[in-house]
Amino acid sequence: MKCSNCQNEIIENLTLIEWFITPNILCFRCQQQFHHLQEVKTCPGCGRENTGELCQDCQQWQRAQGYTLQNKALFSYDEGFQQWIEAYKFKGDYRLRRVIANELQQELKKYANFMICPIPLSEERFAQRGFNQVIGCLEAAGIEYQKLLQRKADGQPQSMKTRAERLMMPQPYVLKVDEIKIRGQNILIIDDVYTTGRTLFHAAEILYEKGARTVGSLTFAR
Repeated sequence: MKCSNCQNEIIENLTLIEWFITPNILCFRCQQQFHHLQEVKTCPGCGRENTGELCQDCQQWQRAQGYTLQNKALFSYDEGFQQWIEAYKFKGDYRLRRVIANELQQELKKYANFMICPIPLSEERFAQRGFNQVIGCLEAAGIEYQKLLQRKADGQPQSMKTRAERLMMPQPYVLKVDEIKIRGQNILIIDDVYTTGRTLFHAAEILYEKGARTVGSLTFAR
């Protein structure tokens, strides 16, 4: 059996049931590389690890938007996570979509009454990458989702923009489905990394404008 992240062999005794139901198995070394945020104090607005109070960034969003997304993040965006997302998202190792499947499954059990909405890629970006990194992880975890949004054509990748450039980015999304599908619904936006929050708030704005009842977000890292 191989580690889902580093692909090195794991010597571990598993029952037959565990072999089939476990979406991913990490070696001890890789388990230690990911810093989990579920059991530490975090900002209630963005999910950043802190004292449990609303951070300054989220206070600004609160003033600007009138609400926060109450984002939950699975992991800290540290060296271990960066190595994984670099290999998976940017170098295209699609096998790595299984790495966070267990954590994703467990966290999304808390959102049984929410429609799951992954952040979409533009057609241009999808053609370059060959897959949507968020949808890849959701499918690896066996999570049902709805493609509610469509992204317009974009230029420079988000990872290459400065913080100021991200915050000034114009609305990149349009609703992909009939408004009646989301009217009165609770919707959870899923993205890989919460950086400035601009992408998530853009998505939330469209969903609220079209009649969503509640919009929250979950990211793989913060």
